[in-house]
Amino acid sequence: MLKLYTIPGAANCRSFSLFAYKAEALLALSGADYTLEYIADFSKMPRGKVPVLQDGETLIADSELIKAHLERHFSLDIDRTLTAEQQAVGRAFRVMLEERSYWANVYSRFIDPAGNDFLRNQMLGGVPEEMKDGIAATMRENVRTQMHGHGIGRHTPAQIYAFAQADIDAVLAYMGDKPFFFGSEPTSIDATLAGLFANWLVSDFDWPLRDYLHTRPQIADYVQRFERVVFGQ
Repeated sequence: MLKLYTIPGAANCRSFSLFAYKAEALLALSGADYTLEYIADFSKMPRGKVPVLQDGETLIADSELIKAHLERHFSLDIDRTLTAEQQAVGRAFRVMLEERSYWANVYSRFIDPAGNDFLRNQMLGGVPEEMKDGIAATMRENVRTQMHGHGIGRHTPAQIYAFAQADIDAVLAYMGDKPFFFGSEPTSIDATLAGLFANWLVSDFDWPLRDYLHTRPQIADYVQRFERVVFGQ
């Protein structure tokens, strides 16, 4: 049986990591049997991050490499009906969501003061109270460094959030009334999109995109639809 090393989420979000959510969704869509193991010490993981898939003695780090492994060895074929053009569109949207839109949620939780209680009480909920502030401060500084190196962290908070809102407007315009990104069935791009949306929706504190999400009820509807079809919930 496959094992996915991941981090937990909340009742209405399978994982606080977009990429771990995506990896579990791809596992579910592959039909493979798997278990989850929650990890707190990332130093034990290849590349120092999750998700990581264990298949026998093999460890596969990174959600895209996990996808490739599932396609090669476990008959993950959810993109089989897509044309070459659709696959190119899906790849472009995925990269946009994972390399830019994603950072708005990271910023809201780790840098924006509005997300402090969420970080301490949700993401660090299992940590002893006396350790939370120190761990949160370390995580916050690491994220600040990562975002600055990426480049997006050099923008103002308003611009970071505006980038993400424009990205999601583009996604919704492309999807229109379709149940999923390309049509009636989920494909691999939906695993990324659902993970992003689920994490945005669970961040129910006073950050600028919360009000935006409430004006787009199709986003919550989409996540519920994805969860029902993929995870049977």
